[in-house]
Amino acid sequence: MIKIAFDVMGSDKGPKYAIRAAVNFLKKNNDTELHLVGQQEIIESELKLNKYKGTNIVIHNATEVIEMTDGILSIRRKTDASMVVALKLVKEKICDGMLTSGASAPYIAGCHFILGEFEGISKPGFMPVIPTEVKGKATALLDVGANLENSPEDLINFALMANIYMIEIMGNENPKIGLLNIGEEKSKGLPLQVETYKLLEARNDVNFIGNVEGYEIFTNKADIIVSDGYSGNIMLKTMEGAAKSVSRIISGHVKKNIFRKILAIPLIPAFKGAKKHLDVREYGGAILLGVDGIAFKAHGSSDEVGFAATITMVHQAISREVLSKMKAKLGK
Repeated sequence: MIKIAFDVMGSDKGPKYAIRAAVNFLKKNNDTELHLVGQQEIIESELKLNKYKGTNIVIHNATEVIEMTDGILSIRRKTDASMVVALKLVKEKICDGMLTSGASAPYIAGCHFILGEFEGISKPGFMPVIPTEVKGKATALLDVGANLENSPEDLINFALMANIYMIEIMGNENPKIGLLNIGEEKSKGLPLQVETYKLLEARNDVNFIGNVEGYEIFTNKADIIVSDGYSGNIMLKTMEGAAKSVSRIISGHVKKNIFRKILAIPLIPAFKGAKKHLDVREYGGAILLGVDGIAFKAHGSSDEVGFAATITMVHQAISREVLSKMKAKLGK
């Protein structure tokens, strides 16, 4: 039986979508026990609304919630927060992995303080999977903010862990690995990028293709893009902001007058198709690689689809023994 701890209290939208996704997931996966962590009365009420009568849900009452505005010290101060309780369930081996949609900074800090890093890792990497313009293809980007500074050795570890993840979870037998940089030439970048390039190029256990520039991320030139946390976070936030801005600009022009609205009607299927193609919800949340436990982070504004995808990712990471395979590779 796979046991997953699920902090259902961290979402911007409250626990209803998280619990609905949990119930629907269990309808298709009777090999799983979901440990829902949060305010017991609220969880029980939502389970009743979803008419859940099964036995594969365990409730862990938590009296506190780490809010989106909380800093990393809240992990120490709010000892009965749902996020902290869920992390301890993994630490104590009661659960095999966990997910939350709570604030990223406290979560990363909590993973560090409670789970710790496994042998061979000095710094973990936060990795989302991003849809690309190539249908059915996605690119993993890490680190996107778990660290401000990284060494070449950190980036090599990121590449090795992401390589295992893409093979086991995404079914990519030979992932292309790129290094985020300001140009294609191996001499480009700061000393961090130059040295990392040399180290990756010298390895025969990964498919390193060289430097990747920011504009190439959506082209699927690389299946994995490795970066220091500072640059990766800026890249991720830029992409999110650009996507929202383009969407607002297009919407504003289409809705400018009644004639444009009418002319846009035949394009509705195309707009819907493009939206589905780039729907990040389908790829679940981000995983924190390098900590001694399976730890996923769903987006704070996740709905039922986003939570369902993230639960599935946690389930796959556990069932395919991703953590033990990373330990075996990095512990050498």
